[in-house]
Amino acid sequence: MINEGHVPEGYQSITPYFTVADADLLIDFLANAFDAKIVKENRYEDNRVQHARLRIGTSIIMLNQSSEDYPANSSQMHLFVGDTDAVFERAVQAGATPIMVPNDRPHGDRMGGIKDPCGNVWWIATHAHKREKRTR
Repeated sequence: MINEGHVPEGYQSITPYFTVADADLLIDFLANAFDAKIVKENRYEDNRVQHARLRIGTSIIMLNQSSEDYPANSSQMHLFVGDTDAVFERAVQAGATPIMVPNDRPHGDRMGGIKDPCGNVWWIATHAHKREKRTR
């Protein structure tokens, strides 16, 4: 049974895990774009990232360096922020490729999309209740 009693303090029930070709590149990007902070990091003897945990806002993500046994892959994430436009611009300045400029979506949220330097897609959104309600 899934319940909160099994989740370590500070974590959520589902924790995204990225396996990328250049873990240091992703860590640097996440720090610069989303103010990610390293919670824990383990490295191999050759200094490649074996496992890292980072905090972005109120969430933990995990990542590692790809290998023959664990090939690189890409994911899509949805990130809620206080100011979509500012975080979008910060991500682009940090090396992201824009895929959707921030705009007001039909469901009310403001959202933009970027691809990070490792190929992961991030949807950056400000929830509608944080913004002035639109009239129809």
